[in-house]
Amino acid sequence: MTFAKSLVSFLTTAALVTAGACGTSVLEKDVVVIGGGASGCHAAFRLREDYGKSILLVEKRSHLGGHVNTYDAKSGNSYNYGVQSFLDVHGGAEFVNDRLGVKTATPGRTSTTTRYVDFSTGEDVDYTAPSSSELSAALAKYAEICAQYEDKLLPSFWDFWAPEDIPEELLIPFGEFVKNHGIEALVPTLFKVTGMGLGDVTNVMTIWVIQAFGGPMARSFLGTQASFAPASGRNQDIYDAFADKLGADVLYSSTVLSAKRSHQGVLLTVATANNQTVSVKAKKLLLAIEPTESNLAPFDLDDQEEAVFDKFSYSSIQAGIVSNPALPKGYSLTNLPSAASPQNWLVLPDLTFTARFDYMGTETDEDRDYFRLLVIGTGDLTGSGAKQLAQTNLDTLIKAGAVETPESSELDFVAFAEHGPMHARVSAEELKDGFIQDLYALQGLRSTWWTGGAWFAQFQTHLWWYNDILIPKLLEDM
Repeated sequence: MTFAKSLVSFLTTAALVTAGACGTSVLEKDVVVIGGGASGCHAAFRLREDYGKSILLVEKRSHLGGHVNTYDAKSGNSYNYGVQSFLDVHGGAEFVNDRLGVKTATPGRTSTTTRYVDFSTGEDVDYTAPSSSELSAALAKYAEICAQYEDKLLPSFWDFWAPEDIPEELLIPFGEFVKNHGIEALVPTLFKVTGMGLGDVTNVMTIWVIQAFGGPMARSFLGTQASFAPASGRNQDIYDAFADKLGADVLYSSTVLSAKRSHQGVLLTVATANNQTVSVKAKKLLLAIEPTESNLAPFDLDDQEEAVFDKFSYSSIQAGIVSNPALPKGYSLTNLPSAASPQNWLVLPDLTFTARFDYMGTETDEDRDYFRLLVIGTGDLTGSGAKQLAQTNLDTLIKAGAVETPESSELDFVAFAEHGPMHARVSAEELKDGFIQDLYALQGLRSTWWTGGAWFAQFQTHLWWYNDILIPKLLEDM
């Protein structure tokens, strides 16, 4: 936490908590927002700045940003190991430029050579990825297919099909879907970019793969959909700007201990930094966190909510920056099963696996190379489990002679972020039983509203787009 944020957190807590025997004071707000990721930051900003509502944002970490993770090296270089870029949908770049004051530019990337290795054996995989022409043709066709469904899938599920009207091809495994359309060449890129968070996408239902890599992503690769990033190259600048704008209306390093929710409003007990507690009374509660059992434990779910959320399954992504002399400078070591040789584009690793070690740059002052690590797992994969798997895989690569033998094989974890459960999804049978309608029927019950990836998609600017539809609904009776 920066000194400025530490000071804000201290002053906020001091102002809220009554000293000594007087106990904890009650802070009254129009809306309290839980979770300072993409959805929570944007919603809090819009509620306060554009709708004039008093808000409080509760964030469990010492900073805002969710899956945006930036490591600032001592040299002054910044390395993004979470979200890499932002799709310019619904005026996303304009919002960042004009409202947050962060200058944007076309995203850059570090040039690397991809080397395919089976991390379970350490053996190189003789693999040929689709050519640029094959990929472009597949992307173009895929974008056309996705466009047919976007009125139901973008920017929310408010107008989702009736259960009996869901197109059957969206309910089949994605491997079958791409074969039906002759677009198998799409799969390696889709998997490498945003689809891998689902695991082996060929076995995942098509509708969820489209949520992870749909028309906007395909059009971005085709050059017809813009993307952006901060001109500084530091993606955290966007969320630091949110933090500056929201100021003392954010409680950092804070968690909800308990909640009482009714149609008249909500009352929360929040544990803040410095082991203090705050009671927060609000007219509305906006939850911008994944609706997992552990996340929602303090919120006293009723039977209707539990029946819906219990149906979700998740995968997880753990991201970090690692360093070890064995890892080859300038390369992206990419994990593929040996069965993918020579051009089996639909053969992919399945949960749980280390996806890649991507070269990011060299810190000359420290005389070491940095690599972005991505580990994909089931929803219950922990950070320690991900680190152990990455270490095991490196040991295998060294033993097999796939990389040089270093003095020490121990990975140096320079930075690490547990993104936790994400890509919430349910079965085809549950969709046909009206799951989406049941999910959206929870909006507004007991003064509680919901935003985030489980309600639409994981993309940052898409979530902002979703908020712009949600917030007027939340405020209808205020």
